[in-house]
Amino acid sequence: MAEFVKKTALGYKAVQGGQSDYECTHAILSKSEYSQLLSEIRTAENKVVKAEDDAEQREKNAKAVADRHVRNIRAEAAMQLDEVKQELTTANTEIEYQRELNENLLRINRERANAARKIKPKKEHSGYLITNSKEHEYKYRIDKKNWDSVMLWQTVLESPYGVSFTDEQARKQIYEELFKNHLIGKIGIVGYWNIAYEDMIDDKLYQKEHYGKNIAIKYQLQANYKTGWWEIIILHTNPLSNVPDDMMRCNYS
Repeated sequence: MAEFVKKTALGYKAVQGGQSDYECTHAILSKSEYSQLLSEIRTAENKVVKAEDDAEQREKNAKAVADRHVRNIRAEAAMQLDEVKQELTTANTEIEYQRELNENLLRINRERANAARKIKPKKEHSGYLITNSKEHEYKYRIDKKNWDSVMLWQTVLESPYGVSFTDEQARKQIYEELFKNHLIGKIGIVGYWNIAYEDMIDDKLYQKEHYGKNIAIKYQLQANYKTGWWEIIILHTNPLSNVPDDMMRCNYS
């Protein structure tokens, strides 16, 4: 057992209170006790080292599992992305095929419509003919009690689409060709606002950049069962100008 002592000028002297004695300065161990203490210290140090090694290994294992999981996710995502890209490529190919097929069918339809109406050149002509253009009194409300009116113009164009087309099909094609592709520009209509006249004239952009220009405000479809063709009725602000000869219906009557 360890002996608790105090160091004096003459050597070491045991203290009565043992380890808790305030005069205690040293503990004297036997050789075997000292060896045992060293052994216990080494054992404790080994346990600490082992615990640190185990913790490091567990961290490495966890990281390896996480890395493997991430690689698997990335590989799966890459595979799915490749599948989506392939599906998108296939879909785009089909869309392009259908687009070209649709354009070809529309071209054939236009050429046949032009031939049936004796319009030349049948391959180049848009298929749109002006049947009439007249003044149209448009009334609009100024406030809750008062109204005003303005003289607008109403123009009817015959399309190359027969009444066998549904109204939805005819509307889509006529809108794209006249407004999106700006075929109405050939008859002097420079824009399409698709709002009420009274709202348009109050618009700052209209006042700044479009005032006085020939603007289409709205349009309607009309199935002419006498001629057999869909027609479009366009309401616009000014009379037509510079109408090409090949778009005048009288030339093919």
